[in-house]
Amino acid sequence: MIISILGIAGKDKDGNKKSVYYDCSKLGKKSGNYYNSTHFLIENYKDDFYFLGTKEAIEFQKELLDFQSNSIKIVFKEIEHNSLDDIFEKVYSLISKTKEGETTLLDITHGFRHQPISAIFSATLHKFLNNSKLNIIFAKQDAESEKYEYIYLNDYIEMTQLSLLLTGFINTLNFASHIEVKNLNTSAFERFSRALLSNDFNALTSSYKDLLTTLKQAKKDKRFNHLKNLFEEIESILSVFNNFEKKEYHQKYLILSKLMYDKNYYLLSLTYLFEAIRLYCSYSFYKKRLINNYAWRKFDKYKLNSDVMSFITQKEFKEYKPTYYDNRYPKLYENNQHLFEKIALQYKKLRNLRNTLTHINYEESQPNIKSDLNNLLSNIENLINTDILKEIKK
Repeated sequence: MIISILGIAGKDKDGNKKSVYYDCSKLGKKSGNYYNSTHFLIENYKDDFYFLGTKEAIEFQKELLDFQSNSIKIVFKEIEHNSLDDIFEKVYSLISKTKEGETTLLDITHGFRHQPISAIFSATLHKFLNNSKLNIIFAKQDAESEKYEYIYLNDYIEMTQLSLLLTGFINTLNFASHIEVKNLNTSAFERFSRALLSNDFNALTSSYKDLLTTLKQAKKDKRFNHLKNLFEEIESILSVFNNFEKKEYHQKYLILSKLMYDKNYYLLSLTYLFEAIRLYCSYSFYKKRLINNYAWRKFDKYKLNSDVMSFITQKEFKEYKPTYYDNRYPKLYENNQHLFEKIALQYKKLRNLRNTLTHINYEESQPNIKSDLNNLLSNIENLINTDILKEIKK
């Protein structure tokens, strides 16, 4: 399918037909003299044509050119003079009719003022949403002569799409692209996003390193000069993953909790924070040899974490059942109660807020969710970073 915007080029100021030279080498077509881009198209392509133009432009071209000389389908669609919406909708509707595997050629050479811009926006949107095959061409005039040279605008469309994808990645950490970009490994973004959102720590580490390499290469490529700020912003956001593989699990979960908070994934942030404080406490018990090496390596980590948190937060329960730690270390809670109560206070708030969001409270709104979560993050991060349990006394 070929879509072209009609103009009123093809005659001199006296009303006589006038042809000019078109360099068509970049399109793989025969260069030569043509009245206008519309003339070039019908002489060189055998396809379905859809010409968009005002009533005056359509009448002008019908008088200028012989549209019946070739056995091709030609449809004229009249557009309003000053309507951005009209040409936007018509171009989008036409491209939507393209069959799978077919390519649409959009020629914007002769559009008047806003028309080419609206047509490009429409075509780009369709390509972005539906992964349609699209080529946009434009015949630019030589500054020192009346000669024209055809160029493809595809690279600019590709950069527009890429900028949208990168901006989306910055805002959401998600990258689900169906486009291929020359000189850029978009699959590196996809792999990182998949690893991050599926909590695959092994894949996260390797995919982060691959993504860093991709970003560094992209910043050196002149083709992506105007996207450099986006690449640098992504590097800044992801800098939290430097040496990620060397951190303990509670530190990793804290990093992810803060990152998810920044991206407004509050339930995910709460979930990571919940695991972070539990893992920190059981890890602290392990460091103090309250949990032996064999149990740490072999026992169910979920049960270990639960037993430790039950012990630390025991004052919350009216019917508390003694754990292994009560029996093995009779003075452990008494000696460290002031530390445990600080953790228990934040853990209770965290658990309540997490449960409210997880189980969807229909009757109670959460107008302060962001500030409540921010306070929890700050308080629990302080507990972990100051290593509040480092002075546990048996």
